[in-house]
Amino acid sequence: MNERKINEFDYNLIKIMNEVIVSGSLSRAADKLELSVSAVSLSINKLQRYIGVELFIRTAQGMKPTQTALDIHDSFSHAMCIIDDVVHKAKNHEKSVSTVRVMCSDLVESFYFQRLHQRDDLQETLFVFTNATLFNHDECVRNLLQSGNDIVLSNFPLNHSSITSVEIDSVDNFVVVCSDTSLLASQKAFTLSHYYTLPHAVYCHSEGQVKKLISVNNQHVPNNKSNMRKVVYNSSSLNGIIAAIERSDMIAIFPTKVAEYFIDKRHSKLATFSLPDDIHHETLKTYANFVTRTTKIRGINHIISSFKAVENCQ
Repeated sequence: MNERKINEFDYNLIKIMNEVIVSGSLSRAADKLELSVSAVSLSINKLQRYIGVELFIRTAQGMKPTQTALDIHDSFSHAMCIIDDVVHKAKNHEKSVSTVRVMCSDLVESFYFQRLHQRDDLQETLFVFTNATLFNHDECVRNLLQSGNDIVLSNFPLNHSSITSVEIDSVDNFVVVCSDTSLLASQKAFTLSHYYTLPHAVYCHSEGQVKKLISVNNQHVPNNKSNMRKVVYNSSSLNGIIAAIERSDMIAIFPTKVAEYFIDKRHSKLATFSLPDDIHHETLKTYANFVTRTTKIRGINHIISSFKAVENCQ
């Protein structure tokens, strides 16, 4: 592209294309840009003719960007991050506050980030959170690359050429929690009979997903009780799960350090029991995922190092 073509090129076409990628459809992009659908369509066609390659494929799920469109989107997003940071620093020259957009589960926000701020870590960082229940790999990638998030914290690494994944925690110690006023709290130990008899509150996962994390040796339990755990409360709100347990005879399985944090620091009215040997919970890992070329790499590295420092102190 020579200098004359650069001067003649309308960069608004890139902005329009980018909005179609983020929105997923011409109509939603048109609403966001306050343009007509036909104007958005004409702009996309004009950009395609200029570049000489197809940028979108129409599917039943909406407008699917081609790899060329995604490559342009990646470069455009990177450039806009640089511009936004420069403008922000210019407007707030007296005190620079870094803004980081985080997509994570309610547990990550309530447990990991709260402890960072209690230690006065990252006090000069403004976090903007988007909570999410368990989502699949491709959804995580889309939310990181196309939805303006700076970092996505998930229980699996994101495999993508433009994304770096760093393991920040690995949990293999779990306990059963119940209300400290329940009948179970007065017992000496938690048994398989309790596991199948008492109602369960489940955080985030569906019943099918939990079975992938928890395995039970049922040989000591009558067959009519096998695989009959009673899930009566399912929520993506950690505080909602805890409140429900405190006010009922429900039980839940939590990472040990999460249960101890809510009991010791948040004064939750809970009691804990070790899991019986017949119940096994798979190791739960947490990963920090971010765009490798992000302009906020210094702030993201600070977040990751702070996470690791807190976990190593446990």
